[in-house]
Amino acid sequence: MSEAETPDALRDELRIAWYRYLDLIAPLRPALHAYCRRLTRTLWDAEDLVQDTLLRAFGHLGFINHTIRNPRAYLLRTATNVWIDELRRRERETPMPPSEREAAATQDADPETASDVRAAGARLLQRLSPQERAAVLLKEMFEMTLDEIADLLATSTGAVKAALHRGRERLREPEGGTASRRPVPSAELLDRFVDRYHAKDLHGLAALLLDGASVENVGEAMQFGRETFERTRLNILWHVVHGHAEWPPQLQPEAVRLQRAEFEGEPILLSFATFRGREALTVAFRFEEQDGRIARLRIYGFCPETMRALGEAFGVRVVTGLYHAPEPALKWRLT
Repeated sequence: MSEAETPDALRDELRIAWYRYLDLIAPLRPALHAYCRRLTRTLWDAEDLVQDTLLRAFGHLGFINHTIRNPRAYLLRTATNVWIDELRRRERETPMPPSEREAAATQDADPETASDVRAAGARLLQRLSPQERAAVLLKEMFEMTLDEIADLLATSTGAVKAALHRGRERLREPEGGTASRRPVPSAELLDRFVDRYHAKDLHGLAALLLDGASVENVGEAMQFGRETFERTRLNILWHVVHGHAEWPPQLQPEAVRLQRAEFEGEPILLSFATFRGREALTVAFRFEEQDGRIARLRIYGFCPETMRALGEAFGVRVVTGLYHAPEPALKWRLT
């Protein structure tokens, strides 16, 4: 095998392993997504955390020597660690005011009290420290014991009790704002994308990308650089426009259309497909814009939990259920 062939061969081997991994953990994905959504407060950040968790857990499998006896706990522990790492990074960039940090550190650590915040599961939990937030969610949402939480968070039972007490007290404080720090794209850019999509203008779609833009089919495929979309026919944008003729007949839509919508203050695109005469939401597109062009495009076709949440938010029927592209040996379904 030549040096030039090695990356492609390795990529193909890893893709097979990745698909197998996704199939094995598929039953755990809804609970993982729900946990990540409670941690992050937003649907998009939750899906990002799910994907980061899956990647880290997958990468660690190659050098873990012990047996993973509880895959669910393994994924929740990984999600917690990934999320705490991200919050620590953000804190370094934007430190918490000293008064808030001192208040959090001096909270009275009484023993665990009766649960009175179950109804607050969907609240922002904005003022909680990472450990407090994780402890409250694991207790209230997953009804874990203190020992189980301590094991998952790699801390002591006493520390969990203290975190639960502080977290519950701080939950009673006024909520903070929900606005995302991420700049939203312009409606005009999305409308141009829709126009060129419906015209099947692949060159026009590629022209909307920055030179170094990325297009990601979240959890499934990624492509970088505008030139890669111009020099090859079979790329992500090509499949966005023309679909997948190689997929099973029941996954072939009779018609597809894009529609601009707004979700949590952010313009997005929704893709509706018609199957057996009935239209349903199947895919969502998110954009990051720079200088009037697309810097990053994320496609959520293989994120069933996110798509179901969007369908519920918009009150539309959803067709989903796949975590990766179908293969002949796989059993897929439309749900």
